[in-house]
Amino acid sequence: MAKINSGERAAKIFEQIGERADTLVIANGVEPHLDASFFYLTRFQYGLFESSFLVAEKDGNISLITSLLEEPIARSFETGIEIFAEKDRDQMKKRLESIARRNGSPRSVALNSSELTYGSYLQIKSAFKGAKLLDESEAYESARMIKDQNEIALIRNACDIASGIYEKVPSMLKDGVTETSVSARMAFDMQESGASGVAFDTIVAFGKNSAEPHYAPAQTKLKSDHFVLLDYGARYKRYNSDITRTLVFGSASKKQKEMYDTVSRALELGKELCTPDNTGDFVNTKVTELIDSTEFKGRFIHSTGHSLGLSVHDGPGLSSRFNKKLQPGMILTVEPGIYIPGYGGVRIEDDVLVTKDKPRVLTSARRDLIVV
Repeated sequence: MAKINSGERAAKIFEQIGERADTLVIANGVEPHLDASFFYLTRFQYGLFESSFLVAEKDGNISLITSLLEEPIARSFETGIEIFAEKDRDQMKKRLESIARRNGSPRSVALNSSELTYGSYLQIKSAFKGAKLLDESEAYESARMIKDQNEIALIRNACDIASGIYEKVPSMLKDGVTETSVSARMAFDMQESGASGVAFDTIVAFGKNSAEPHYAPAQTKLKSDHFVLLDYGARYKRYNSDITRTLVFGSASKKQKEMYDTVSRALELGKELCTPDNTGDFVNTKVTELIDSTEFKGRFIHSTGHSLGLSVHDGPGLSSRFNKKLQPGMILTVEPGIYIPGYGGVRIEDDVLVTKDKPRVLTSARRDLIVV
């Protein structure tokens, strides 16, 4: 396996922190309380590493404390990380205390508090006696938002897999088929196409159910003239894609076509604006204004998009709370929608890489209105 340098990613986080801290400590809890930043730094493409600790020092030294169970995985990746494999959690805790004392107590420790359990926090506090524990979750988030070339390649693969299976969807849509059936077939097809798994629970929503953005598939049966909204993504070596498409089964009414056309225009505007000249909130405002200039004013009820990476929601993005300029290397979702309770909804979503020039769209599934 090719040698990789975890120190480069630790340096990115330290760059965001500045002089506030000299040590990074990341703790994994027990599934599902795993810290994506742990895998960002280690680059481990599989394994859970429950209850493991990662200690990175400003001088470039990185230490992993993990279990004997996960040791073979850790050693299969040449990362330059010092690995300590212990037989139980008590021994892991003692090893953490030993590392904390190795070079004298650090002045301050940067924690990723947004993904840290209270139990893990207490263990770190006990091991690093006398050190100042700082919440630097924003620094972790900011570093992860700018993807390196390896990350971009993995996300592109995840996007290719998700885009490819959309071609199979029309053949799945038959009168009476259930949402759960289509959802299951899509998940199977993604994994058969090379995905490690699904990025998140696949959303398939028929008819009026499509008006709920975070709907969960049920036994609802497909009927003529229903909207069919699909929100799904593939996970590839821990990195995710996130794509939404909306179809119509049977025949499309004038209202359905108008909804689709409005969302389609908002999508293209949003993607076009994903440049370093613009802030996330500016893009969100412009997309919202376009939809609100139509008869569907007020029916776009969420932000335009989010950052994408090791987590599906890998940080802020195109929303009112992100007033920073977009930067090359960010990968963002652009996902405008129109939702009419009791009738249905349309959402179309692409994944976009911000570059120094024109934005690069990573999802390639067709965007025209398909009527099955």
